[in-house]
Amino acid sequence: MSKQAAIVVLYFNKERLTVRCVRSILASGYEPHRVYCFDNGSKPEVFAGIRDTFPLVNHGRSEENSGYAGGFNRALAWVFCVPFSSALFCTNDTLVLPGALEECQKTAARTGAGLVAPRITYLLKQEEIDSIGAYFDEEACTIRHYRVHDLPDLLIPGQDYIPGTAWWIDRAAFQALGGADESYFTYWEDVDLSFRAHRQNIKLARCYPALIRHGVGQTCHKKPLYTTFYFQRNRIRFCKRFLAGERLKRSLGIIGRELEELGQRWQKQADRQRLAYLKEIQAELAR
Repeated sequence: MSKQAAIVVLYFNKERLTVRCVRSILASGYEPHRVYCFDNGSKPEVFAGIRDTFPLVNHGRSEENSGYAGGFNRALAWVFCVPFSSALFCTNDTLVLPGALEECQKTAARTGAGLVAPRITYLLKQEEIDSIGAYFDEEACTIRHYRVHDLPDLLIPGQDYIPGTAWWIDRAAFQALGGADESYFTYWEDVDLSFRAHRQNIKLARCYPALIRHGVGQTCHKKPLYTTFYFQRNRIRFCKRFLAGERLKRSLGIIGRELEELGQRWQKQADRQRLAYLKEIQAELAR
């Protein structure tokens, strides 16, 4: 087994963003044969354009968009068929700075972690942290990013997770976890994967020296209908999987009240699209 690690870029359309991301990886000194671009169901011409722009890197493709979870699984299963011991996985709205992969590997070696969160900063405000790990805020029943310096190396079991924007993952950890749960499609699958890792005593760590920039809002954040549906539905699924008893009852109560407020707002706005899928989310809550 080679100790070299791969860098994986997941994309769905957004050719310009993907090209920018891959260029940042190559400019950081990583050899093309270690770079894997995975097309998660883009238009054929997008795939062809990226393949032709970077003929020396590796290109894979799924004919259908299987969401972040499915794209993550297919991309890493492909990469780990090659003798790589780990991979730095990134979405295409990121820029990878020099040394990011190596710093994650150093942190993993020092802490024994199977997953590592790099320091992700904003693309336009490069001194501000977008995330250095994150956590499930049970009081509000939502997820929040850590955005401060000098936190401990290891993430807190049963509370913290690694945001899916970019993370380093060990091959053995990926295989032990069976990848991401594709029933989520997108949103909360990174929280779920991290919490399952905690349950299997796989350590999660953060790495401040590993630097990645993130163009927040340049992908699915521009699709509010898509975002709201999957975020709310998967929030419910996560709580039902990882909470029980009074904790679960309280969390579902919080979500239910928020959905009622959203419904009232959408009624006033005559927002038929959101009202149509609100029923599906509420059905998920009632199951």
